[in-house]
Amino acid sequence: MKSTANIQFRPRSMPVQWVDAPVVGPLRIGRRSRIGRLAWTPRCGIRMPQRGLTTLPMRSLRAFTLLELMVVIAIVGFIAALTLPHVRGFGQANSMTAATRQLLDDVALARQRAMVNRSTVYMVFVPPQFWLYTVNANGAALAYDNGVAANRQETNLLTHQCGAYALISLGSVGDQPGRHYPRYITDWRFLPDGVFIAPFEFNLASNATPYTNIYTTNTLSGIIITNQVRGWSTASVPFPSLSVSANPQTAQPTAAYMTLPCIAFSPQGGLTTQFTNQYIVLARGGIFYPTDTNGAPLFQPPLISETPPNNDVNNPNLIQIDWMTARATLIQNQLQ
Repeated sequence: MKSTANIQFRPRSMPVQWVDAPVVGPLRIGRRSRIGRLAWTPRCGIRMPQRGLTTLPMRSLRAFTLLELMVVIAIVGFIAALTLPHVRGFGQANSMTAATRQLLDDVALARQRAMVNRSTVYMVFVPPQFWLYTVNANGAALAYDNGVAANRQETNLLTHQCGAYALISLGSVGDQPGRHYPRYITDWRFLPDGVFIAPFEFNLASNATPYTNIYTTNTLSGIIITNQVRGWSTASVPFPSLSVSANPQTAQPTAAYMTLPCIAFSPQGGLTTQFTNQYIVLARGGIFYPTDTNGAPLFQPPLISETPPNNDVNNPNLIQIDWMTARATLIQNQLQ
């Protein structure tokens, strides 16, 4: 059975208003009316009118005034002035932490290499005015011509006095009896800026009293610990590298040697200074190196300034190396 249904559609009239010219300019955002719809005007040529809608021109939006901007800048500057000292102290704390971690790792490396190579490994330090103690292999003093360094390494070390060290071995397994070949285990390492080795450590061996007491405190329990810091040993090592130069008198190759302060690690996994712990005392501050008119460093003593003064003793940061195990630990004031 087939059925046919006739449906008649009535045309619906749609209110359309044609615009003579397209809208030119940016889109105008309207505000909500009581009906709750948003009036807007597209950029095409057709406009759909709505009932009860109003528009908000762009030029009615309000910007900042000069007075308001100046008030905000003043508030930001005031907050920055309050926080800047704390930010500077935070950076110094990070430098001290990085220096401590660096030395702890290198002490562990020196101990490991001494046991693996079955030879004594020296951690040698660059003292202030190191050029005064340079000698050749025969023990004769070497003089610098008009204060000009022999090579670039020595010039670089001029700006790292009290802040440079290296690991050196004067022999290793397999050397012939009586013939030892020194070698640098690491390059010259430098401490971060703002941190250096306390200058008094380089003078302990030559003083009448070869040690000094540094006290650390546990502020909660009130216990005061005495740390007896003694002078370092010395070792004659090729400086600043294993490179040799020709002797102008004999035309024979000769190497420059220097007697540097050091901490020696024995092949048995301890220190060569038995029954005596070794310390590396770190200080905060700055070291100023004299330069010429071209900015090149001079062979002159540096100006060392601790900030705050005497912080190497009053607020110590010591790396203690146990004489029996050659293991390093950090010692400082504790808040617990």
